[in-house]
Amino acid sequence: MPARLLALFALLHAVAIVAPPMTWPLWKLRFGAIEGCLLGVAVGCVAIVVTKERWVAAAAGTSALICLLPALRAVPVYLAEGRSFSLVEWVTGGSTPDAKVERGVALGPTVTADIWRGAGEGPRPAVVVVHGGSWRSGAPGEVPHVSAALAAEGYTVVDVGYRLAGDAPFPAGIADVRCALVALAADPARFGIDPTRLALLGRSAGGQMALVAAYADATLAPSCAGEVPAVRGVVSLYGPTDMTWAHDHPYVPDVVDGVAAIELYLAGTPASAPDRYRAATPQSWVRPGLPPTLLLHGEAERCVRPENATRLRAALVLAGVPVRAVLVPMADHGFDVRPGGFGEQLARGLVLDFLRDVMR
Repeated sequence: MPARLLALFALLHAVAIVAPPMTWPLWKLRFGAIEGCLLGVAVGCVAIVVTKERWVAAAAGTSALICLLPALRAVPVYLAEGRSFSLVEWVTGGSTPDAKVERGVALGPTVTADIWRGAGEGPRPAVVVVHGGSWRSGAPGEVPHVSAALAAEGYTVVDVGYRLAGDAPFPAGIADVRCALVALAADPARFGIDPTRLALLGRSAGGQMALVAAYADATLAPSCAGEVPAVRGVVSLYGPTDMTWAHDHPYVPDVVDGVAAIELYLAGTPASAPDRYRAATPQSWVRPGLPPTLLLHGEAERCVRPENATRLRAALVLAGVPVRAVLVPMADHGFDVRPGGFGEQLARGLVLDFLRDVMR
């Protein structure tokens, strides 16, 4: 009986990995199954060892192989990118570096930020982080292990709180992000930063906002007085890049209610608000001379289609803008949230390499 229960656990784990989620709770179950895939492998292997029934061993072995797929699919990408994987980090989540954090620092009339002071002597480069949440929720403090890792590498991290769509639709949030850039450049001594070495990093909805904040011209004004400084680079993790296309190509079922989120953010549909959809689309701003861009997206996404990354990459290549787009195998939305996961370790290394290059 214990062997059968173990085999059943491994089987359910495998099904959760490969079955399309039909609801938000099932999406969360799938996310957990993918991120904890090696647990399913271990349980399946134990079932094989302790059972005396061939059918149980066969079921457990098949399930273990399916659970191993995220790891196997990640190997070629790790090799191609020259990254190493730590099993210890996967199991333990690794250790988060110590970093001094100042919460709720005012940067403008409608902008606050959590500031992670970078290690080492200043002036330091700064990374402005834009949180996700479908434009209608979320707050600074997402993925703190990555912010701490950036701070340990010598970057001051400015994790911005902006106005959400329910209170102030587009372009208010992006105006707040651009205001944060203005504030940093206007008083660099206050933050111990080098105003000529700024970068933007956004996740999900924050990825779209970071891209537009980096690409837009002066017609998209900040929410505070001042000139928006240029940034050295921009990183988007699983962010939408074409708002009309994203609105018209949702996953079915739409487990995050993404179409409604876009319509709330842009106060209308593509038919009723075409100018807002165009202005909120990073691809609309593509032209030569934009900052280098890193696009990271999960290959197994069920929230924001990976075509968002590949379509923007193609447009940037045509414009001669330095760009890298990496699809993380079998990773879903938010793959960098779990410390030590296959996607998180890969993304953290790629982001750090990208920032080192653009900040030189």
